[in-house]
Order: sequence, then C-alpha cells, then structure tokens
Amino acid sequence: MKVNKIKISVVIPVYNVEPFIKQCLDSLINQTLKEIEIILVDDCSTDSSGEICDEYAAKDNRVVVIHNKKNIRQGLSRNKGIEIAKGEYIGFVDPDDWVDLDFFEKLYNTAKKNNSDIVKTEPIRVNSDGSQELNTSLNKTIRKGLKKRKPIFLLYTYEHTTAIFRKEIIINNRVRYPDIRNAQDLIFLLNATYFSETISLISGTNYFYRQHPNSIISIKEKPYFESTLQYFKLHLDFINAHKIEKNNYDLAFLRGFISVKNRYDEIGIMQGTDDFRRKYVKETLNIMSQYKYDTNYLLESFFKGFTYDKEIQQLKKGSAYRIGKTITWLPSKIKSLLK
Repeated sequence: MKVNKIKISVVIPVYNVEPFIKQCLDSLINQTLKEIEIILVDDCSTDSSGEICDEYAAKDNRVVVIHNKKNIRQGLSRNKGIEIAKGEYIGFVDPDDWVDLDFFEKLYNTAKKNNSDIVKTEPIRVNSDGSQELNTSLNKTIRKGLKKRKPIFLLYTYEHTTAIFRKEIIINNRVRYPDIRNAQDLIFLLNATYFSETISLISGTNYFYRQHPNSIISIKEKPYFESTLQYFKLHLDFINAHKIEKNNYDLAFLRGFISVKNRYDEIGIMQGTDDFRRKYVKETLNIMSQYKYDTNYLLESFFKGFTYDKEIQQLKKGSAYRIGKTITWLPSKIKSLLK
C-alpha cells in the first residue's frame, strides 16, 4: 500500500513474543486509518519474532523492521523507532498487546480537530483467564485535574501506550526513553507531558493490555526493584532541572516517591531480603538528598513510606542523619536500617 503522507508512526519494540505478535500486527495493518507506518524494532529475539516481523514487512510496505545488533531493551529500542519516525504523531504499542481497528483513526481525528499535542483513550486489561476490564480511572483523574488547571505532567503519569504524541514536541525537546529495565515509560511521559500544552481525552476505542507471567513487569527480581530507584533519580533530576512552582514540585516529587515506596512494600513480603531492603532504603535517602526545598516535607514523605504500620504511631525523634548539608532527625528505627 502506497502512502503519500504518514499521519501516525507506531513504534513497537519486539523481543520473544512469538505467541502474541501476530495478533498485535494484525490489529495494526488493518487499522481504518491507512496513513500509518509501523516501525518494528526486533531486539535480538531468540524465537521467531524477528522472522514474523520480516514476513509482515514483505506483505505491507508500511511496515518497517529494524533488527538490533545487540539487545538494548525496550526503552532504547523505542528510541530507535522515534528517530526514524515520519508521522505527524507518534504512538507506542507493546508487541504482546493489540488495539481496536479504529484506534489510531479516532485518536488522529481528535488531534486534528482540537489541535492537541496529546490524545489519550482508555485501556482494557486482558487477564490470563481471558476476562477483560475497562480502566477509566486515569482519564477521569486527568479530566478533574484539567478543570482545576493542574499541569498535564502531574496528571498523565502512566498508560503511555494509550495515546499519540505530536512528533514535533518529542523531537524538538529530545524526549526519549531512558536505558533502565522498568519504568522507562514513566520518564518518557514526564518529559513529553511537561513540554505539551494540550491534551484531549476520548473513549469508545481501546488499547488491550495483556497480562501474562512472562511480561517484564511480572518478573520481580532485584533488577526490577533497582530500576525503580534509577527511575526515581531520573524523575528527581528532571523536576530539579526545570521550572516548576513549589506546590507542583512537591506533588511531582511525591509521585516519584510513591513508586519507590510501593516497590519497597513488595520487597517487604519477600523472604530473605533484609539486607537488600536496607540497601534500598539507603539509596532512596541518597536520591532524596537532592530534594530542592524544605526537608520537613521530604522527611514526612519518608516516614510515611518506610516505617512499619504498627510502629508509625510510636515514632519518636532520635539519632541524627545528615542529608546533604542539612541535619535532620530520623526515628531510631530508620537509623537502625541505615547501619
């Protein structure tokens, strides 16, 4: 199929998804919006995923395949797709997921109608038993926040595959995915939404998000938790480097911290992780030392995140711990974790 003007570039990182990729690609080549390009970045798959990509490219000239020479993971693979994208807008699909056939047409038409930098719809979670759940909560949160004139970067913080983004903003501001194992999408969204002025929200066409035990977020080992700390540092580096008023800065800081706290809770229910948990807390404190404003807020967040539920009412100030050049007082229980 010959396309004169590409409206949307769809970037898909591919790695060992042989059981799922055909359903993904069929949903893309059969889109009602024909003026798209489908950029497949095969990240050294060891199954037949790469060959399947080539088969689709041979049948449809809108399909472009990049075969990485070495494994560089999802984030950097998506960046390769961004760099060659020709569309007005860019969208991202994971290779084990799929979309409604009118997905990109509805997103694009809304983008043109409203002159939007971002257009976002809603995901459907597909469970391993085949059941499906529509998730409208984030879009509702974004709508409420926009009515209160909150900035987009505080509102649209996950579900990056449910949207399209104006390519000009992505390219001009060097918005890319970081080279970390997990949560690359959160950093991409923080960057993309910070530089975007307008967002439109729609419903009635959906992204199908497949849950299965081999997905990268389902494999929770030490690198998974370590990448959350890498994410938190990148998140804090970004908000420190850009002009953000104090109230919004604190909310953005807390957004990053909550991710770290949630992973800490997951470590807590795993056996034999006491040493790793102590290291996790220490590294969190090191990252938090880059907080720009008063440490009272910082420590309040820390207390709420890292104290045991039964002890939180019994916290009393104890030994001193130095954060940067500021002396602050930590509970004795926290102090013991740092030894």
